[in-house]
Amino acid sequence: MAAPNGKTAFTHILVALFAMGSWIAINGIWVELPVLVKDLPEAIAFQGLLLLLPPIPTTTTSRNEGQRQGATPEEEVSPLREPGEEVGTPEPESEERVQDPLRLCSVRGACLLGLLGVTNALTNGVLPAIQSYSCLPYGRHAYHLAVVLGSAANPLACFLAMGILYRSLPGLGALSILGTFFGTYVMVLAALSPCPPLVGTSAGVVLVVLSWILCLGTFSYVKVAVSSLLHGGGRGALLAAGIAIQAGSLVGALAMFPLTSIYQLFHQSQDCVDMFCP
Repeated sequence: MAAPNGKTAFTHILVALFAMGSWIAINGIWVELPVLVKDLPEAIAFQGLLLLLPPIPTTTTSRNEGQRQGATPEEEVSPLREPGEEVGTPEPESEERVQDPLRLCSVRGACLLGLLGVTNALTNGVLPAIQSYSCLPYGRHAYHLAVVLGSAANPLACFLAMGILYRSLPGLGALSILGTFFGTYVMVLAALSPCPPLVGTSAGVVLVVLSWILCLGTFSYVKVAVSSLLHGGGRGALLAAGIAIQAGSLVGALAMFPLTSIYQLFHQSQDCVDMFCP
């Protein structure tokens, strides 16, 4: 693997700074929500204004040409290739043949895109809509910890994927099921708000905070791993990945909007103090 030259390193720095600016805009507001919702007249409805912010990519990847020069034909083959297919040396003059869009129609490609869409629907649409309902019954300190540490779990999972990248589709599916388990737990807490189990206890605070950290961290790792696998499929695979990310986020947000803002199936923690809990 060839060492990156000065121009490539400078490009990486610029890409990192550009992505950092987008993440500061999102996380800078998000981590302050436990403080803002207490005083703003918009209250929890303030989260809906975040939809007006421009979307940001889940991962930003770049490839050094020097890496490709030292790669073997097996490393150059798209990970979307079905297991058991014959590995051949790609023709350098025909990039389009290497990036065959038909591979996206394979079972493996469809599963990867579907997994990417579902995880983004959960992390960008469904779970953010119920985070305050699941955490506020345990106190604003628990809400703040869940938001801050959950946001920190995202980059930590990305760094983990840089060193340990899981390429097995069944394994990624199992990780998604694990994340769904923790996501289901916080969804149940939100549905039982304003009086979920273990409210007013330290165990309840620990469980809700850990559930949010593990849920968001697991889904973040899955998204990075799937995006990295699709990266090898070329331009067509990356375009399909982008569509899956945005479509999943849109579907998740649209599905939760009527439940939280129109039908109001979830109740704020203050109702518990006034009506039920001592």
